[in-house]
Amino acid sequence: MVCAIGAELMWSGLALKNWFWQGLFVLHFTSLVFAQEKMHKAKVGDSILLPCCHELPNSNYLINYRVYWQTKSSDVVMAYSEGKLVMTNAMYMNRTKMDPKTLTMSIFPVKLSDDNKYECIVQELENGAYKRACDVTVVLVVVADFSKPVISADVPKDACGSTEVMVNCSSHGGFPEPRVSGILNNMSVDWQTKPPGSENSLYNVTAKLQLNLTEDIFLTCTIEYDDFKVSSNYSLKKLKECSPSPRLLPQGVIIASSLVLICIFLVAIALLLKYFWCHGCEQLRCSHSPVPQDPGVGTEIKGVVRDDIPSPEATLEEVTF
Repeated sequence: MVCAIGAELMWSGLALKNWFWQGLFVLHFTSLVFAQEKMHKAKVGDSILLPCCHELPNSNYLINYRVYWQTKSSDVVMAYSEGKLVMTNAMYMNRTKMDPKTLTMSIFPVKLSDDNKYECIVQELENGAYKRACDVTVVLVVVADFSKPVISADVPKDACGSTEVMVNCSSHGGFPEPRVSGILNNMSVDWQTKPPGSENSLYNVTAKLQLNLTEDIFLTCTIEYDDFKVSSNYSLKKLKECSPSPRLLPQGVIIASSLVLICIFLVAIALLLKYFWCHGCEQLRCSHSPVPQDPGVGTEIKGVVRDDIPSPEATLEEVTF
């Protein structure tokens, strides 16, 4: 039984040692694979050199090699065999060239579509057969510069006091997708940005920021993309204070006052109509009634008449005489 336990321990130790060495092998292989990937960055319109994994003593040795430059998806960019160029991809026509000694591939000018992983595979002629000598993967990151941000503010013409203002920051023609940041009076602010466009085309970005102009403002808008950034500054002055406006009466008071005035006007019209109506009736009544006479006046008139008119006898006597 002791021997059986000892055997089990021995086998378990061997198994652990085996797993240990396998783990080291996997780790070493992984590190080699990742170590073979080299990253290079280039801007749109620039030129870039992508290094290979092998260098020849001189260009005459190229006749004994096959060199393939291809993308990670196995699309051949250019191929050399026996010292001659045998293939060039149409997308890279007249834009690529390989150094016959260092096997470095140059791309000029760089386009946005060149953002990719490239692989250089070298095969050497040995004993009448080509055998792989080495291979390397190169990551090309293409960057396009964004334009200098343009900042503008939509301030109302007659704005005053603590008016809210919308500030816009826009930039275009860049790659990859940007991040917009800013500083407002020495404090960071978050801009509201629209969703980005296509991942395979240049980006245009517009960011917005709503402010309350209660003080003088100094604002910075920064467009960050990859390891690059571009920014602009903008300042806004505090708006003037609003002049006090006349106090407006409540709507209910205005309505009640209007009704009172209307009532007074109607009463005045009614009184005027009544006055004219009564005055007209009085004149009409007076025109149809006889004029009253004073009895004393009438008797006096009669007496005057009798004294002035001679009697018939007096008249006769005067005639006879």
